Amino acid sequence: MKSILFASLDKNSGKTTVELAIAMASGKKIGYMKPFGDNPIYKEKKVVDHDAMLFKEIFKIEAGLDEMCLGLHHSKILHFYKNIEEELVEKYNKLSEGKELFIIESGEFLWKGKSIGLDAFSIADSLDAKIIFVLSGEHYEVMDELSYIADLKEERIEGIILNKARGDEVDRMEGKAKEYGIDFLGYVPYIEELKAMRVSYIAEKLFAKVVAGEKGIEKDIENVFIAALSAPEIRRHPDFKKRKKLIITGGDRADVITACLEEGTSCIVLTNNIVPSTNILAKANEKEIPLLSVRSDTYTTAKLVENIQPVILSHEKEKLEIIEEAGKRHLDMNKILG
Repeated sequence: MKSILFASLDKNSGKTTVELAIAMASGKKIGYMKPFGDNPIYKEKKVVDHDAMLFKEIFKIEAGLDEMCLGLHHSKILHFYKNIEEELVEKYNKLSEGKELFIIESGEFLWKGKSIGLDAFSIADSLDAKIIFVLSGEHYEVMDELSYIADLKEERIEGIILNKARGDEVDRMEGKAKEYGIDFLGYVPYIEELKAMRVSYIAEKLFAKVVAGEKGIEKDIENVFIAALSAPEIRRHPDFKKRKKLIITGGDRADVITACLEEGTSCIVLTNNIVPSTNILAKANEKEIPLLSVRSDTYTTAKLVENIQPVILSHEKEKLEIIEEAGKRHLDMNKILG
């Protein structure tokens, strides 16, 4: 069995997408753990890590999420485990039994969890895993990351994978990686379909209550519009004409909510924990446009939504097929699995 830890220097590098591409393209029996969770969602009255849950569902991993992820906060991990490294190794040994390829996802930054021994290098040392860096971003940002990785001179580093690659970036980055003496293990191209998010995921990330329109919970979201104007002005706004949009407005703004309950709206987030009248709820149910009620004010909610990164859900078969094909076509699986 080969164990690979995936690390990054940028929290939006897309480690999970690359891990899925490798796991699905490999055809092997997959094991997975994310010792330090950093992508919380609310699921069945629990806060869990989305990435751990995703791998559990896709690869039918029987272990519980508490075995795949020690926790999402330093304080909770320190509270529950007296010897964190011992617990990490014990869970890994159990999770890796009978597996052919074991994937370990580090935190959003290389140093995340360093104070409790759960940063990327500490985990790799504890579990005797190889390290692959996932890089993405603007050209010179990736160049900086390449240079930094080269200076680490860490024997466990097997190479890099470029994610969200466009145009001639691949050839340039492959050439630069060779100059630095770093193995280039392939790339995953920019995938337009991965931009869209599902209403259900937004609801989980915001810990929102679905008060109406639940039948539309799996609609796609590609645009966000903050409805802070009057209803007539909102209708004239160019952003309101965009399709597949999430709208954020106060739960007490009945005129705005009514104006937004029309084709092109994927969902409406109602702020300040205010639920509108029953006739508006009935209209949302009729049009199958989810109304998500949250406690926070409009400004805070808008900032929260802005920080939500698109993810893959286990039932999004089209996305998963595209990712798997990208892995088979553009990743050097022989080097990665060798």
